[in-house]
Amino acid sequence: MQCFSLVIQSCLKLTAKDRALNGKMKSFSKLGVKRESYKVSFVKKPRDYSFAITSIPTLVQIPISYLWSKTVWRIVTVYLLFLISGFAVAPAQSAISHPCEDVDSYYGGVGLLKGKALKTRLYSIISPHRPLSYKQVWDALSILDAANAYCPEISEDVIEIYSLKVVSKRLAGKPEGWNREHLWPRSYGVANWPLLTDIHNIRPADVNVNSSRGNKYYGECHVTSVKCLKPAHKEATLDTETDGQIWAPPVQDFSTHQWNVWQCFKKSFFGLGYLISMEITREANQIKPYVRGDIARAIMYMAICYGFHQPGGRNLYLSDSPNIENREMGLLSSLLRWNEIDTPSWEEKLRNERICKFYQHNRNPFVDHPEYANLIWTTASNHGNLGSH
Repeated sequence: MQCFSLVIQSCLKLTAKDRALNGKMKSFSKLGVKRESYKVSFVKKPRDYSFAITSIPTLVQIPISYLWSKTVWRIVTVYLLFLISGFAVAPAQSAISHPCEDVDSYYGGVGLLKGKALKTRLYSIISPHRPLSYKQVWDALSILDAANAYCPEISEDVIEIYSLKVVSKRLAGKPEGWNREHLWPRSYGVANWPLLTDIHNIRPADVNVNSSRGNKYYGECHVTSVKCLKPAHKEATLDTETDGQIWAPPVQDFSTHQWNVWQCFKKSFFGLGYLISMEITREANQIKPYVRGDIARAIMYMAICYGFHQPGGRNLYLSDSPNIENREMGLLSSLLRWNEIDTPSWEEKLRNERICKFYQHNRNPFVDHPEYANLIWTTASNHGNLGSH
């Protein structure tokens, strides 16, 4: 981009010199711009595009009508050539670096498998991955759960999983801020590395709400329960609930935070990458209707990725009868229902994609194929008791 800026400045200087030699610098003189030094910037505003020619200390904006002048037309030509050359090398830059980036081939061999055969096959696919350090987890969360998913690098905030509040990244690890929530609790078998740092299982959470959740398994209060507390914590969303044993995360995201797309343009050179992203992901501006499915699929991922060949036989399982000693997390029936009601959103798919490309280099198969859940854990009786192993 810096090279392109120099090209633009050179074009202006050459053009200015030509005009000076021919006595045709009147238009620039009227604008009060010295011919010795010119600097071009692109001003992006809603429904208004204009080039700004800067001369220290004078700043002048040339309106859109002036674009037809010979000088600016040359700039536009160079700019278009630059774009063409950029797209020409794009395929080389977007070459697949990790197997998980080719989704179709990544799940090769799954075919019509179901039950334990499908579970075993998925394990062989997703278990080989790059483990993260605890420091890398902090850095990853600031990107994966950034409040502005369009441009997470420049977003100053993250979204907490249970409160759905937007909180500053600078408050990471602080008592008044947010910390790392293990969706599958550590006491249920997540005691060693790499389970402890698997980013599919970790989300930002309010410190107090995270403490309140503790190691409660996921589920919903029984309709006749007299111990059900709504919200589950005063700092959680109103539709969370708990009865002391179960923990029900938010049903609906009532928050009004909308990504500031113009911020991406303002803080990036021309904002071209984000312009393309906007066209492809326009649906992301809509408020996400549910969040429980995200948690369900993360829990299912853990049961697959660490459900075989763990040291000391400490495999993870899902069950409708959660048991810490047996490392059985649940409630499986609730998780399966949430998976069906809340299908993967754009945000969840993007998070999965970024984990694949930039962090662990593996995927959550239930985000790519939610139907795998029912193929693995099927109903065993009319009472909804589901097989855990």
